[in-house]
Amino acid sequence: MSNFMMNMISWVLLILVILTLYLIDKINHLARMYEAPKPETPGLPQFETEIPSDLLFSGLEGKKLWDAMNGRQVDGFDATLIEALRPHYEPILREHITATFKDGLEEEGSDESKVPSSLRKISTVRGFIQSWLPPQHLGSIYRSAVEFAGTYANNPDPEVLLRLKQTVDSVADMLYQRVGITNEVPFSDFLFDDVEIHEPEEEMLALTDQSGAAQTLGEGVLENSDTFEPTPLELAQGLEHVQAYEDEQRQEIAAETVEAVMIPEDTHEEASVVDVSAEAKPA
Repeated sequence: MSNFMMNMISWVLLILVILTLYLIDKINHLARMYEAPKPETPGLPQFETEIPSDLLFSGLEGKKLWDAMNGRQVDGFDATLIEALRPHYEPILREHITATFKDGLEEEGSDESKVPSSLRKISTVRGFIQSWLPPQHLGSIYRSAVEFAGTYANNPDPEVLLRLKQTVDSVADMLYQRVGITNEVPFSDFLFDDVEIHEPEEEMLALTDQSGAAQTLGEGVLENSDTFEPTPLELAQGLEHVQAYEDEQRQEIAAETVEAVMIPEDTHEEASVVDVSAEAKPA
């Protein structure tokens, strides 16, 4: 056999060995990527498959998404693409701020120094996305909600409410400015309506009348009654009206008595004058 044929056979065998090794490596790689489904355990509830991540922000989540929206360079993403994503980021930012405030409302009485987690999974129309916001800003929003649901709800003060609203609006506006988005609706217009303000018990006895409507009544009101007992303030005001009316009546009676006394005296004087005149005339 010639040397040429031996060389050809050697090259063919070498190529076959290389292809075999490549195929084996590829099969192992595919095997590692594939995860066999776990067998169902009897008696345990089956959970729904998690919604896939938002493909619009594919690969751009968490702190990386926040940095990109702040104008920082992110490897692998074009600046023009990030600018096009900015309007789609506004609902995510708004939902993250709103959810943090609601956490503060639900955790009334908790430690106001608590700092909420910076990461939060936000649902979108295309799935979900991991949102990240600076913890110091989220802490201000969270503490405002805790104070609003706790201290303010138990002792309402207009100045405290104004301060809390200004704090939330200023923090939210700061976050919007950092990502280059205009905040059209102040958060204080809709966040501070989700808590019940507690009134003193002696002034807030809510009873239901026959029509089913709740009435804010004073103490001693009979339930399911159309007649409501007046409050102490109403009683005091009623007594003042009664006292004033009685004073007017007494003044009118006194005036009538004086007139009744004066009329006979005037009549007697006129009669005396007539008698004197008659006596003065000659017979």
